[in-house]
Amino acid sequence: MNRRAYSEWEPRSLASLGTYLNGFAFKPQHWGENGLPIVRIRELLDPTVEPDRYEGPTAEPYLIEDGDLIFSWSATLAVVFWNRGPAYLNQHLFKVTPAPDVNVRFLHHLINYHLDRLAAKSHGTTMKHVTRGDLDRYLIRLPGLDEQGAIAELLDTLDCQIRISNELVNKLRLQANGLVDDLVAAIPAEQREPLAHLCVADICYGIVQSGEFVAGGVPVLSIRDLSGDFETDLHRTKPAIDAQYRRSRVAPGDVLLSIKGTIGRAGVAPEHYTGNISRELARLRFGKNILPEFARLYLLSREAQRRLDLAVVGTTRAEVSIHVLKKFGFPAPSPECQQRMVAVYRSIERRIVAEEKEREKLRTLKLGLASDLLTGRVRVPAVVSS
Repeated sequence: MNRRAYSEWEPRSLASLGTYLNGFAFKPQHWGENGLPIVRIRELLDPTVEPDRYEGPTAEPYLIEDGDLIFSWSATLAVVFWNRGPAYLNQHLFKVTPAPDVNVRFLHHLINYHLDRLAAKSHGTTMKHVTRGDLDRYLIRLPGLDEQGAIAELLDTLDCQIRISNELVNKLRLQANGLVDDLVAAIPAEQREPLAHLCVADICYGIVQSGEFVAGGVPVLSIRDLSGDFETDLHRTKPAIDAQYRRSRVAPGDVLLSIKGTIGRAGVAPEHYTGNISRELARLRFGKNILPEFARLYLLSREAQRRLDLAVVGTTRAEVSIHVLKKFGFPAPSPECQQRMVAVYRSIERRIVAEEKEREKLRTLKLGLASDLLTGRVRVPAVVSS
């Protein structure tokens, strides 16, 4: 470490580097179909998650805009710049406004660098969370504004390379989806049957009104959970309500399709999930002749999405009725054909995994450089000259 340089940096607490405004505790009664998105931890970290929305009286202090620095301080610790337009911030997230002598991009890198140490010092055994008191007690040294800007610029450059890698991964995913579309188009028309004929249980939607969240209750999947891990932030209902909807309980391998609001999201229930589904989802339990992963790929194909759009009814909120869904013509090629289709898709997924490993190398490189620069071990001019 360049001790002389580091000693010139001002001792500060993380709390003193800005203001940390916690989001609002939005409840189910605040959720609506219109209005601005409600940003929870999942929505912050995954842009594909379908958000709930709030259309009530303006909650100005909790409004976030592009460029705002958001700190997830509970369960999953992360700090990111918001870039998806106006939205409302939910609890367990801080909106961080830097102090006048702090560069916001430097602050972003600084908090990111110290997240692991913050997690180690944080409260909770199963769910970590960082309090303002933790930020008060956590001490760092702060360089001057010019040096902050230079450090941030270097680390931003690596972030840019990581984003390029992300874009390549996204292109590969588009390629995979295009391949699925081509394979689906090649399935002969005569190899299609009504969806109800291919299922071994009645096609049904889930719980109409699951009520308030019940700690320890029965998990109820919603649309946004189809892109998750089927564990985190699930709504839970009373066992008595679940008992009224035994017909829609989910078993491993069930294919779940969104049929109300956002149409056409699909997922496959994993082995570990035990619970029910919401009114917005339909449960499809296929027989042995249809592979669940093939069914998911088909439902996400351009052809299936177009046909689902044509089946939509309703003006205020889109919906595909169960009656129509049961008659939905579904491809039923041989199991061997399905396996080949899934195998080809997985081959592209392996390329995606390889690129993701390269991206991980970049992240490791950035972590090492951040350690050098943010601790004063290496001065910015030395890095630039090399």
